[in-house]
Amino acid sequence: AVGKQLVSHPDVHFVAMTGSSATGRKILEAAAPQMKRVVLEMGGKDPMIVFDDADIDKAAKDAVQYSLCNTGQVCCSIERIYVAESIYDAFKEAAKKYASDYKVGNGMDPDVKVGPLVSTLQRDQVKLQVDDAISKGAKLLHQSGIPDGGGSFY
Repeated sequence: AVGKQLVSHPDVHFVAMTGSSATGRKILEAAAPQMKRVVLEMGGKDPMIVFDDADIDKAAKDAVQYSLCNTGQVCCSIERIYVAESIYDAFKEAAKKYASDYKVGNGMDPDVKVGPLVSTLQRDQVKLQVDDAISKGAKLLHQSGIPDGGGSFY
């Protein structure tokens, strides 16, 4: 109820939201009568496509960097990668090489490139997704060491 009041209030001229499609639909409905500017990020599934004429090394480096930036918790992080079959093996090996350079740990450590997930609940959800993918035939190519001491690292 508060969200609808904020979005439909005459002093609010612009609305930006990151969240679910259901919430985005409600925001559009509340903003439409006043023709407000609206920007919605509603759970994108951001793919990367690597064609056979790509610079494989650069593509692999970018794939790792932009899927792990901010521990992958950015609305535009790469979430899936489609690679031309003719370069798949070379891309896979290059991506493994770059991923192995990513240390997991306290984000205040300058050598760390991947910090914790936002919560242990999110970590458990990621683990479930990875386990599910593996059970359906996916192959885990690399997993960094997880720091001792608990936390929401994966």
